[in-house]
Amino acid sequence: MNDDAESVATRLWRDRAQIREQERDDAMARLRIAEEKVAILLAENDRLASENARLRALSGPDSGQGETELQMEALRGALLPLLSQHGGIMNS
Repeated sequence: MNDDAESVATRLWRDRAQIREQERDDAMARLRIAEEKVAILLAENDRLASENARLRALSGPDSGQGETELQMEALRGALLPLLSQHGGIMNS
């Protein structure tokens, strides 16, 4: 009976170890996914910061452009690449 109890205890210990390893692997996978999402968000943040800097430069004190003109220029800048990707041609 002692061998049976030891065998059961060994199996339980092994099962617990496997569960802990699986939980660790799952946590590592979630961490990798989170790191990838952070990298994507940082890249998007950098892109938006560059766009903000560009728009601020356009709206400098000596530019003379109004808010509507700035918005139209930003919209045009966003749409032109999309049009060129889809075969549309727009002359400036």
